[in-house]
Amino acid sequence: MSNSKPAPIAIVGGGPCGLTLARLLECAGIDYIVFERDTSAVPAPGFQGGTLDIHGSTGQEALRRAGLHGEFEKLARRDATSMVVQSYKSEHFMKFGEERDAPEIDRLQLRQIFLDSIPSHRIRWGKALRAIERDTHQKSTNAKDIVLHFADGSTETGFRLVVGADGAWSKVRQLITPAKPDYADTMFIEGKISLDNPRYQAAYEMVGLGNSIAMSADAILCVQQMHDRSYRVYMGIKGPQDLTRPGGELDVTNIGETRAALLAPAGFYGNWAEHLREFVAHAEGPWRVWPWCRLNPDLLVPEAEKAAHDGVQNQDVWKRSPGVALMGDAAHPASPNGGGVNEAMYDALRLFENISTELGDKADAEFDATIDAEALERAIIAYEAEMLPRGRDHIQDGINVEQMFFGENAAETLIETFAQVKPQDN
Repeated sequence: MSNSKPAPIAIVGGGPCGLTLARLLECAGIDYIVFERDTSAVPAPGFQGGTLDIHGSTGQEALRRAGLHGEFEKLARRDATSMVVQSYKSEHFMKFGEERDAPEIDRLQLRQIFLDSIPSHRIRWGKALRAIERDTHQKSTNAKDIVLHFADGSTETGFRLVVGADGAWSKVRQLITPAKPDYADTMFIEGKISLDNPRYQAAYEMVGLGNSIAMSADAILCVQQMHDRSYRVYMGIKGPQDLTRPGGELDVTNIGETRAALLAPAGFYGNWAEHLREFVAHAEGPWRVWPWCRLNPDLLVPEAEKAAHDGVQNQDVWKRSPGVALMGDAAHPASPNGGGVNEAMYDALRLFENISTELGDKADAEFDATIDAEALERAIIAYEAEMLPRGRDHIQDGINVEQMFFGENAAETLIETFAQVKPQDN
């Protein structure tokens, strides 16, 4: 038996799921370190982040278990759950969702709730992960040999467990599969409507405190209110990524030219109803491009099951990598479908629950590194058994959203669908 103290758990990424896990570990007295690419807790001037609807059975449940639901309720906007749906010609119109248990909260506000609940020394700022590797050619049985290489030139190793919460382009995921997300041929261009914007009153009258979406075959337009009562505008368009890259037809570094191209007769919003075109015409900068990217859902198949899934190359299936776990977009990046942050926070809760079950009273007993590594591996295997099929469903749901939101009759179809659905939290 060893009397050594357990090494900390490394959490790579300080987004919603990384901070959810950190808070849960903090409450349980389990040592951990969060490595976050942001340079400090103060948002950078160009920080982007919209409003999130937090679902009762997933995101809110994670907050309850983390002892933070009360703090969340102080900021949650339960009067902002409505969604306005209309066609690009505004010929079909419906407002729904007022009874959903999915209150809105700004991403920055949610982040601050977690940061206020976690000791500052637990987060290492300015740690963008550049690469990850194992430092031995021997068969790995735990996380001790995993080396984290950061962009600042530093390295870290010797962890009890490494958890990848580092987003869709996760470096940690490379220890499990080399697969990378595919571009979904769709992107958002994000702008805003401030309180003094000429179109602010029109946004308020159309959207109110909640969200809205208008749809056509090649474009959508989303407008959502933030906690400060300003609005975010998301111009969703179908097309190659080169469109918005420097020098492209929609290079957002030149907002004037991009706006003109979007509104031109042959542009994405050329034949839209005038009141919707006006939101594009007055969307303030800086504009940010947000490509929709997703993994092939069949990649979230354990190696033992790969024979049952045609079209998935062996090297791309999900392979167990001892001492490594993935959460959120690192595990199952999907096109926007309204559930991403909730799935991510729920991942953190489920991983924590499995870790707690396996460690049990051993957390306070004499520590044995081998027994501990075996317990954590069982926890990850149990976590993945539930997370992987749920993650596949999440990615597929995003694909369904892509197909549903773009189409000449998309609004009419969506309205008919919502009219048949009873209010629920997700």
